[in-house]
Amino acid sequence: MDPEELRGKLKKGVTVALFFALALALYGLRWRGLLVAYLLLVVLVAILAILIQSGRGGGLASSLGGLGGDSLLGVHSASPIAKATYVMLSLFLFIIMLLARMGVPAQEGGILETHGRPGRSAPTVKAPSPAGPAQEPSQATPGGQPSERPPAPEQPATSKGAEAPATTSSEQTHKTTEEEQ
Repeated sequence: MDPEELRGKLKKGVTVALFFALALALYGLRWRGLLVAYLLLVVLVAILAILIQSGRGGGLASSLGGLGGDSLLGVHSASPIAKATYVMLSLFLFIIMLLARMGVPAQEGGILETHGRPGRSAPTVKAPSPAGPAQEPSQATPGGQPSERPPAPEQPATSKGAEAPATTSSEQTHKTTEEEQ
C-alpha cells in the first residue's frame, strides 16, 4: 500500500471517528436535544445517500447469491455512496443506543403522575361526610388529624336484648318499602 492510499484511508477513518465522537460527546454532556437534532441530521443524510444510489440490481438479492451471483457475499467492492450509507446507518444505530441509555426525560405533572402509573392504584381522595356529626376528639390521631377509619354504625337492639343480624342495604330498602305499605 503506497503512502497516498494509506493517507486517504486514514483520513476517512478519522472523519468517521469524529462523527461517532461527536455523538459520544453529546451523550457525555447529557445534551439530549442536540443529540436528537444530530440524529435527525444523520437520518436525512442516510436517506439522501440511499436515494442517490443507482438501482443497478446489486442489492441484497445479488449479494446473497441470487440472480446468478458468483459468491455468497459477493466480491465486488462497494461504491463510495454505499460506504457512506453504511457509516450513516451505523451512526444512526449508535445514536439510538445512546439515547436509550439516557432514558426518558422526567416531566412534572405528566399524565402518569396525574392518573397513576400502570399497575398501581390511583391516589384516593376521601370524600367529606354529608352534614354528619362533628368528629369526636377520641377518634383523632396523635397529630390532630382525623383517623382513616369511620366510626362503627350503631345497631338497633331487638326486644329480647339480642343483637339484630347484619342486613345489607338492599334488605334494608326492602324492609322500608314493606313498612310503608
